[in-house]
Amino acid sequence: MKSCPMLTRLAVAAVALVFSQFASAMVCKSIDAGSYLSEYIGPVSVPDTVPDGTIIWRSKTHVVPANCWKLFDLHYREDDPIYFYGNPAGLNPTPWGIEFGLVYRGVTAWDGDWSSNPTQGVNSGFVSPGCPSANSGADMLACSRVTPSIAFQVVIRKRGLMPLQRPSQDTYDVFQFDGLYGLNGGPSNPAGNFRFQLSGLQNIVGTACTVDVTVTPEPGIVDFGVIQKIATGFSPPNPVRPFSLALEKKCSSAINIGATFVTANQDGLYNILPAAGSQFGIQIRDARNNLVPVNEPFPLANFSAEMSHIDVPFSASLVALGEPETGRFEAIMVVQIVYY
Repeated sequence: MKSCPMLTRLAVAAVALVFSQFASAMVCKSIDAGSYLSEYIGPVSVPDTVPDGTIIWRSKTHVVPANCWKLFDLHYREDDPIYFYGNPAGLNPTPWGIEFGLVYRGVTAWDGDWSSNPTQGVNSGFVSPGCPSANSGADMLACSRVTPSIAFQVVIRKRGLMPLQRPSQDTYDVFQFDGLYGLNGGPSNPAGNFRFQLSGLQNIVGTACTVDVTVTPEPGIVDFGVIQKIATGFSPPNPVRPFSLALEKKCSSAINIGATFVTANQDGLYNILPAAGSQFGIQIRDARNNLVPVNEPFPLANFSAEMSHIDVPFSASLVALGEPETGRFEAIMVVQIVYY
């Protein structure tokens, strides 16, 4: 049986428009949720000392089965890309000291980067086709309708204010689905296009408490050493290495900590890829041997007022996803911490 050497390790770091009636319009709703999907963020604590730009909350991944079609109007012959248009209600959250972002296909767009102006949103990559032979609205519905499933996350980061101020409004429309020419009917959304809304924003409060996170073994390198590739996968067959997160609380208050294992190279829900063509992944398991999803938030630790230190154990393992490539590999994963 022929074998080939592999050297693999995982590096972990703790760290106002006017619209004419002749404008092109798209109707774009959710098949499941209709015009609105609202997520309650729950309690969020923001340490006074965390740097500006720090992510303080992350949603789970939402998958919206969209139902979109063009109306029979001036631009009925044209293809119409589906966009995420940010802050469609036109609010100004800057005085709250936070900023909202969309994570789509691995890229994060913040409120300052995208807008509700036509074509200045985030292009979903899906298109409602033009219908040159259409003669009516019914023709357009039959011809231009598309039903893509659109997956995204929403994040909130600290922005501008020191210290943080409690938001004066409890809800915020993060984005609206719409077409090439912007919001259908303007910010009032008369067509009822799909919007994603966050609620519970007044739960965001400042705190003097902080928690330091250290990855062990230091300096955050999980080294698998030399692994042999064989016909059935690896030798040893299930390469596993332990690591842990050491949490040190710097206050005398009770506080809860959540985390997200963030990586730019992901395959499925659980696999971190060292490289696009490596044909193997790295999976993370918790102390109960449960797989931990990557790029998804999860509760990490609960500190009582009296506790100051918690060690949270994990393990990293190699899994074959095909015929593994050989050579030297390194994967990067960042541990993103939130307080609640």
